Amino acid sequence: MAKPPAPSNTKVPPPRNLTPPLCEKLRRDMTQACLKVAETHGLTVEGGELSDVDLRHGFDISFRVGIPMEGGAIYSPDKALFEVLAPHFGLEPSDYGRTFKLRGDLHRIVAINPNRPKYPISTERVSDGRGYKMPAETIIMYLRNSYD
Repeated sequence: MAKPPAPSNTKVPPPRNLTPPLCEKLRRDMTQACLKVAETHGLTVEGGELSDVDLRHGFDISFRVGIPMEGGAIYSPDKALFEVLAPHFGLEPSDYGRTFKLRGDLHRIVAINPNRPKYPISTERVSDGRGYKMPAETIIMYLRNSYD
């Protein structure tokens, strides 16, 4: 009886630097792998956004794994809080996750924090996931001028 082939111990040499296309491929591959594992347990995955990208050294990637609700989405405490508090800050519950341009960069609304009365709205720059705190009035102005 023939023996199965031995697993390969050949490692791919690391690249000298990361590139945006390589980071995007890694993000897609890691998201698919995480989703495959989660699905074996009846769960689903959201996220996979890159942050703190440093093309010379590395990046961060985050996933949220959870029990899928109706429609397949994962419960988000940030979204639920935003939907309740948004009208108190002049926003719509549906503004959660909306994007707008700020100085040429695309930003996404990700949270609301009533304990920061001057800067209650949290956004993240889409390109690298960097977080920002902003006044509600500023967000309202940018949303009016945006074309999602």
